[in-house]
Amino acid sequence: MSKNNNKYNKKNILRRTLPYILKNKIKILLCIVEAIAIALITTYTPRITKNILDNYIANKEYSEVLANISIINKMMLLYIGLTIFTVFLRYTQNYLLNLVGMNIERSIREDAIRKIDYLPIDYFALEPDGKIVAKITSDSNGVRTFFTVFFSIGQAIVNIISLYIGFILLDWHLALILLAAMPIIILWITLYRRKIHAYYQDIRETSSRITGKLNELITGTLIIQAFNQEEYMLEDYRDLVRRYNSMQTKANTINAYLGFELLVFIKRLIEAAILLFFGITTLQIKDVNGVVVSVVTVGMITTFTDYLDKMINPINTIFNNLNELEDSIVAANRVYMFMDEENDVRIFDGEEAPSDILGNVEFKDVHFSYVKDKEVLHGINLKVSSGESIGIVGHTGSGKSSLMNLLLQFNDYQSGEILVDGKPINIYNKASYRKNCGIVLQTPALFAGTLKSNITMDRDYSDDEVIKVLEEVGADYMLAKDPRGIYQPISFRGENLSLGEKQLISFARILLRNPKILVLDEATANIDTETELLIKKAMDVVAKGRTTFIIAHRLSTIKNCDRIVVLDHGLIKGEGSHEELYKNCDIYKDMYDSQYKTILEYELTH
Repeated sequence: MSKNNNKYNKKNILRRTLPYILKNKIKILLCIVEAIAIALITTYTPRITKNILDNYIANKEYSEVLANISIINKMMLLYIGLTIFTVFLRYTQNYLLNLVGMNIERSIREDAIRKIDYLPIDYFALEPDGKIVAKITSDSNGVRTFFTVFFSIGQAIVNIISLYIGFILLDWHLALILLAAMPIIILWITLYRRKIHAYYQDIRETSSRITGKLNELITGTLIIQAFNQEEYMLEDYRDLVRRYNSMQTKANTINAYLGFELLVFIKRLIEAAILLFFGITTLQIKDVNGVVVSVVTVGMITTFTDYLDKMINPINTIFNNLNELEDSIVAANRVYMFMDEENDVRIFDGEEAPSDILGNVEFKDVHFSYVKDKEVLHGINLKVSSGESIGIVGHTGSGKSSLMNLLLQFNDYQSGEILVDGKPINIYNKASYRKNCGIVLQTPALFAGTLKSNITMDRDYSDDEVIKVLEEVGADYMLAKDPRGIYQPISFRGENLSLGEKQLISFARILLRNPKILVLDEATANIDTETELLIKKAMDVVAKGRTTFIIAHRLSTIKNCDRIVVLDHGLIKGEGSHEELYKNCDIYKDMYDSQYKTILEYELTH
């Protein structure tokens, strides 16, 4: 897992999101034009009202108003027309913004899922599945939210600027009073953001941990119930929920103190200042000819109040979106940091591995450690000929799986060499090299689909080829269980199959792929004796003509291998046939005797 802990701020997140935004540049351009048009119309329509009131209604006789009724009607029609046009602009803008937001989220998710193919195996060992799912799903939605919120705030700023210009054109004295209130608003927003950001970061992280804990609870239900750990596990979950609720409560408290009511209070202060201005200047003064003229007209008052209400709306929009902005920044930060994890560059970089390798394998003084200065394998030397079967045994933690992970290039060794047909495997890109390798795990990986899709892994194989490999591994009885044959449905993780059936499907999958190097990692673990015999027959079929490494705790599984290698604390302590090791290797003898003593005691007591 990478040590990249750099966090994105708003500027960097915007720069990172920009390529996704520019994929929709035509739609974005239309949204910007519509935003400017909405701002201009919003600023202009109150002037129509002012013109009607001051020039055609205020201080006019009824007959004069009637005489100007056609002009008033035209202005009213203009006002209504602009209002309807504004509604249309807002509708189309919201539609386009939602469309762009969905496109951004889809692109982010596609890139995040694609990222999985490039991450080293270590990442998945260190990061819980639930957290990875949360980053790809809910956090990618956060990038979409960041875009829409950022655009909304930008549009609100355009509206404020347009309305402020309207204030200046209406009366520059009023504009100055409004300008004096801006530092208060900016200070308020700054304080709010500083307070709320930390809480939203904690809320997002806790939410992700809750998702991970739920994943553990669901996938481990059988074990949890078997060990009566329901309350213990639920208490861990409750602790996370309590922390989440605590952070939410604190965030809501800040919203209550620094929320919309404070904005209303600032508005009231501005209105009080304007009323004071009206009182000082008075409503009437004389012009140069001594004629009393109205300084503050009815139209000016209505336009001012209209402008003030319209200006409060975008300020309120900015405030209301600050919550989502902070939340989306945290979410975008998480998904972008996930996408910035260090790639396993050798997955697709390097020479193409030959497709016709023989399968000769050699480990030459191989050293490996997961953590620096804590070696797991210490100078492994092992030479295996093509088609040879090698049993690998040892106590838990002896390095069996680590050795095979190096051969399959799931991990990279620190020193030494692993050769296949005389060439170092690290000169090949991992994707092409792994085409020559196959692995069957202790817990088979099956996917929701059909029997055929799980065997072919959606590659282009005929029905006859699939049926043939099922017959070869002894799994053709599964075809008779369901009239749909190889098209019978397989549920998520193969929950509708027995463990033995899952393993047979894994063997059929390997046989169809036909790799030259095969690793069987505890393939017979956790199954009954009768099923083990069926699996061993399938293993013999699959291993025929391939270089095969069999990791096993059950020594009966590897008893007939060409050679058996005994590992202990990362060192090879013995190598040879079963008979040779039983005579000459104390570790192997103790393991073998211990297993058969346990079996004998079980049979005697049952």
